[in-house]
Amino acid sequence: MQTLETQTTAFDIDRIRADFPALHQTIYDGRPLVYLDNAASAQKPQAVIDRLTRYYTWEHSNVHRGVHLLSQRATDAYEAARARIARFINAAHAHEIIYTRGTSESINLVATSFGHSRIGAGDEVVISAMEHHSNIVPWQMVCQEKGARLRVIPVNDRGELRLDAYDDLLNDRTKIVALVHVSNSLGTVNPVRRVIEAAHARGIPVLLDGAQAVQHMPVDVQALDCDFYCFSGHKIFGPTGIGILYGKEALLNALPPYQGGGDMIETVSFAGTTYDGLPHKFEAGTPHIAGAVGLAVALEYLDEIGLDAIAAYEHDLLAYAHERLQTIDGLRLIGTAAEKASVASFLLEDANPYDTGKILDELGIAVRTGHHCTMPLMNQFGIPGTVRASFALYNTRDDVDALVEGLHTVRRRLGTIRQRGRANAQPAAAPVDDVPSIAERRQEIVEEFDLFDDVNDKRDYLMELGEAMPDLDDAYRTEQNRIHGCLSMVWLHTEARHGRVYFQADSNAMITKGMIALLVRLLNGQPPEAILAEDLDAFMADVDIPHMISAQRKNGLGAMIKRVKLDALALAHS
Repeated sequence: MQTLETQTTAFDIDRIRADFPALHQTIYDGRPLVYLDNAASAQKPQAVIDRLTRYYTWEHSNVHRGVHLLSQRATDAYEAARARIARFINAAHAHEIIYTRGTSESINLVATSFGHSRIGAGDEVVISAMEHHSNIVPWQMVCQEKGARLRVIPVNDRGELRLDAYDDLLNDRTKIVALVHVSNSLGTVNPVRRVIEAAHARGIPVLLDGAQAVQHMPVDVQALDCDFYCFSGHKIFGPTGIGILYGKEALLNALPPYQGGGDMIETVSFAGTTYDGLPHKFEAGTPHIAGAVGLAVALEYLDEIGLDAIAAYEHDLLAYAHERLQTIDGLRLIGTAAEKASVASFLLEDANPYDTGKILDELGIAVRTGHHCTMPLMNQFGIPGTVRASFALYNTRDDVDALVEGLHTVRRRLGTIRQRGRANAQPAAAPVDDVPSIAERRQEIVEEFDLFDDVNDKRDYLMELGEAMPDLDDAYRTEQNRIHGCLSMVWLHTEARHGRVYFQADSNAMITKGMIALLVRLLNGQPPEAILAEDLDAFMADVDIPHMISAQRKNGLGAMIKRVKLDALALAHS
């Protein structure tokens, strides 16, 4: 019997890892990459990379209708890929496989076509509280347009569906159930057979979002008896920009086209148009031919290894990860369902997920941080988001051990930063007549940051400045004072005293708090005209902030700069 101390001997992890070139690179001073962001996008085996190269080198042309050799080659490869995908999920017919750009477009296709033809005022659509935004927003849009109602299956504190509540939601007004097969943020494997049986007992069709399922377990759409199933190529080791919608033939035939254009028509005249049959009715325009061909190779690769073997290996790996993570003081697992796939989401003490993830990145460990496009679920748990480590068939216990050791480093680093910051904590600035100019403060701050040669040391110092900033009074933590456009919560309270501008600010992320603290330190007590004249982007570049933060945090920094300028402008005209 397998235990946590042994690994599946038949699973040749060394050979598998050798197939993925991206895993063997070093980053940040020669640190080996530990890639644990597979739920966002998986790496590609050499076989997929080689197939894409071969297609673009020797086979590329537009598909269908072309009589020349290259068009025939491309068409043959494209349609053979469709048949291969159908076999992978055991669809009854290849024409039940619709190519899309990804899971999001697949869901949008169904929501639009099904919604326009089958949903009316007073009808209901049932989803769950753990859905990705891609399976929330399209249905919201349809419901708003049609005057229908979106109903939500609740989840318990372990991150499991409350099936009793689900049964109560189903009624004669329910037109479709749309449910995630495996939660991207919790790893929960939903009891989809049970969900489908209950819906079908009332004649209600079911769509399953399989973006996080097909790479971890065998999926048989006929055995499940789902009406629609969708997934994305890039999460299952294939190319980006290609996705799949499976639909039962009768349902797809009954639905109107999703988009109009070339390749989805039979005849066109100014008097009217007739549409082609399946699958082309839903595939307007030039498709992602290379994506389809590359996806087929990815599925062949998985079949050669065996989905059952992959599921068993990943199950043991996830159990080992849970066991090791729970040895870390102050770590809280989010999502503890009895049935889980390869996702471990957690929070480390009171640290913002971004701060944890950024330090892990410095150590060569790639994880995902934030709400993972499941904001309603994060709100239910009362958290800003999580750190998510997501595993694939090529991850190892060494990767888990590196993550655990990295988290110990994070705890030590953040503890030191907090200690130093609080030791230098300053009271809120009082109005004074003799305030150094922005130019004087700018020079002082730039000189401080120039003392550090390493960007990581600069980042730590930035966070120390944030910890030293006085806490914002709860009375000022209002929606009006919140700066929108930041991934973290950021508040800025602004007031004028004797013709000068004074700021108080706070954030729930240490790096973000450091950036807003830097702006407050530079600008507090200055005339609004001086603040408006200052090039704050150039100042941030002078202290190397753009190299300390991610692209998304740069958007947040831009939102902070815009806000202090707007507040200064308002006070200048008051």
